Amino acid sequence: MSLLPGEDPLSQALRELLPPDTFWPAGGEVFLEPLPSSRQVVRFSVAGGEAAAVGKFFSSYPPATSPDRSLEREYANYLRAAALGLDQGPGLIPRLLGRHPQTRLGLVLAAVPGPNLDQALARACHQGEQEQLFSCLEKLAGLLAVFHARPPAEQPSSPQPALGYWEKLQRQLQGLGLLTPEEAQLFREEKAAWAAKLPLLPDHLVLVHGDATPTNFLFPDGRAVALDLERLGLGDRLWDLSWVAGELKHAWGLRTGYLDGAEPAIGHFFAAYFRALPADAALQRRIFCLNPFYMALAELRIARNGYLPWEHRRALVAEAGHCLAGGRSLV
Repeated sequence: MSLLPGEDPLSQALRELLPPDTFWPAGGEVFLEPLPSSRQVVRFSVAGGEAAAVGKFFSSYPPATSPDRSLEREYANYLRAAALGLDQGPGLIPRLLGRHPQTRLGLVLAAVPGPNLDQALARACHQGEQEQLFSCLEKLAGLLAVFHARPPAEQPSSPQPALGYWEKLQRQLQGLGLLTPEEAQLFREEKAAWAAKLPLLPDHLVLVHGDATPTNFLFPDGRAVALDLERLGLGDRLWDLSWVAGELKHAWGLRTGYLDGAEPAIGHFFAAYFRALPADAALQRRIFCLNPFYMALAELRIARNGYLPWEHRRALVAEAGHCLAGGRSLV
């Protein structure tokens, strides 16, 4: 943690962006706490007060790199989400305070306290606190149901984005040496089989979060809040739902060595989503039947991460194969 002098241009920018009722002394020092992220993200606070804001920084402005363009897009998506009412009341997203490109501040949000889903998963895996995890999953299911219900869309979903992503993942995993030649051939056959099945269960596009990983959801005051909206947009709801399922499977396997230990949590999450939506029989059947394919995508996506143990990455690849082979019998 470092200190920012009160007269610093960044401190002055924060005073301009924060709501009038926020305690932010005109000349006082500001605490800067770096947060884990692939870009520069900082929590700002003042002496004697709680965290007031979180800022994400451009590396340079105007945006010239892919990460900076992504931050520009995320700012636009927070505006879009607010226009859809997702920040009303307690809010399903953090309150957008603005930005100040002159100081490289690409995005400033009101800080949200509370544990994230990954912390709840850790307690469930290591300390057996499943009740708290299940409660978080119920709130997350409710949050995603709200996202998926607005705005209503007439445009039909398409399997092409998922099939194209499959091709990308297979190329990357082969390049990393994570697929044996036999697995690569098996996955090509599975893709062809699923390409014929996916169109049989249609849906319409919905508003998806697009990056439903455990650290992107906080649980303050008995509610769920979604962070990191850079991939917010219209898409197939399974990009959210099956991503959560795949992340649960990964987290459980990494922490306990037992991938199937996540099954009760996955079942609880989907049941909560069906209650929150509510989903008719046709939509429930679609989700049930197509989740194995999208969940396999999530598992293969995670398996690319080089910081994970090799054995776990290989286990995720094998689990994805089981999902694909077993899931085809459901359609």
